[in-house]
Amino acid sequence: MARIAVVGGGILGATLTLRLAQQGHDVQLLERGAALGGLADRTQLAGYDIDRFYHVIVPSDARMHALVDELGLTDEMSNAPVGVGFFSGGKMYPFNGIGDFLKFPPLKFTDRLRLARFVVACQLRSQYADLEDKPLLEWLRKMSGKRVVDKIWRPLLDSRFDGHHEELPATYLWSRTRRMRSARSGKGGAEEFGALRGGHQRLIEAAAKAAEESGAIVRTGVPVTGLLMEGGNVAGVTTEDGDERYDLVIPTLQPPALKFLLPAELQPLLGAYPQRFLGVVCLILLVKESLTEHYSVNIVDPTPITTIVETSHVVGTDHTGGNRLVYVPRYCDPKSETFGLTDQEVYDRFTEMVAKLSPAFRHEDVLGWTVQRAPTVEPVHAKGVAPREAPIFPSYEDGRPIRGLALASASQIYPRLLNGESVVQLAEEVAVEVDGILATDPARLVATPSPAGGAA
Repeated sequence: MARIAVVGGGILGATLTLRLAQQGHDVQLLERGAALGGLADRTQLAGYDIDRFYHVIVPSDARMHALVDELGLTDEMSNAPVGVGFFSGGKMYPFNGIGDFLKFPPLKFTDRLRLARFVVACQLRSQYADLEDKPLLEWLRKMSGKRVVDKIWRPLLDSRFDGHHEELPATYLWSRTRRMRSARSGKGGAEEFGALRGGHQRLIEAAAKAAEESGAIVRTGVPVTGLLMEGGNVAGVTTEDGDERYDLVIPTLQPPALKFLLPAELQPLLGAYPQRFLGVVCLILLVKESLTEHYSVNIVDPTPITTIVETSHVVGTDHTGGNRLVYVPRYCDPKSETFGLTDQEVYDRFTEMVAKLSPAFRHEDVLGWTVQRAPTVEPVHAKGVAPREAPIFPSYEDGRPIRGLALASASQIYPRLLNGESVVQLAEEVAVEVDGILATDPARLVATPSPAGGAA
């Protein structure tokens, strides 16, 4: 048994804590905030509890479904077939299944065939090594043609990556296309999404409760301010209330937050992570009536937003008094002009585009709205970078292991997309590796067992 601190109470930290506790370790989950959740936490809008950001579970998310079942939340899942729209040339088109695809007016027939070939090629390709250093746009032109790139791919990438996507490798759309295909039910090609009542935070809270039942200690309101170093190794954490000793510390923070924990001698570890991160500014509207028949909309016209997502098509309206929830995000650099807008400026700018997408939109039908911001949402894995994933068990530049430290961050997920499924998978993989090493070669991870615990 080892005394372990997991820092960060999002879905990664909660799942990792659960698995380590089930393995028999003396584990504590340390969360800075007053409640668990991270990016999956809740907020209030017009008196209703809602997700700060939107999340879905698709049919192929095997680990998420298994965790939901394990935690006894199966009856709290809602699933629904959803539609996707395409907004081009000032018009909205359905984009669901082969029928809509074959008559998609914004593209010529030959271009539709090229786009179909691209999608099929992504489905058939299981290996991605030769795509890692291939420029995304160059690959897209080869696979689907210049007109498809100019009409479809470039505008979508511009709005998703704040106009800056030249560093993206081809793996980005390869993995995204494969995941979206896995969301299709096979009945007419429609996508099917699921969601938990209470959102992903409900899953996090249930995982933390199960971890406590397995012996873990979950502590909120504990700001970890640094790592306790002894002889070049990590001996615990420093909090606002003092030092706490652990055999192993596992921060689950994204690098922009992790850097504030690392002492000077460990700052070089940040070089193994992506160097660019996208943030998000998200307007959430509570409206009386549905704005669009589609769950989400792809926008290829000039736009100040990335998409519009009406989550009520999946989560229902029981928890919002029969009213509809609509999320209007813009993914952008946290230093961008958009990120610095006031809430009212965000509302004015974003709803001007919403009105173009949905003629049904009326300001007087908005029962409430809020703007949510997060500066670090998605790492951008650039082509030509090695290693692709920062190591779980870090070392100094001369090869010496840094005992007492393991790293588990969403930035270590590649080439899979960053979502609940991939985060749970990372948490479970880290737990297995940590347990295996502690069982067979504890000195590899633990320098000096803490007085309150110790590696067996």
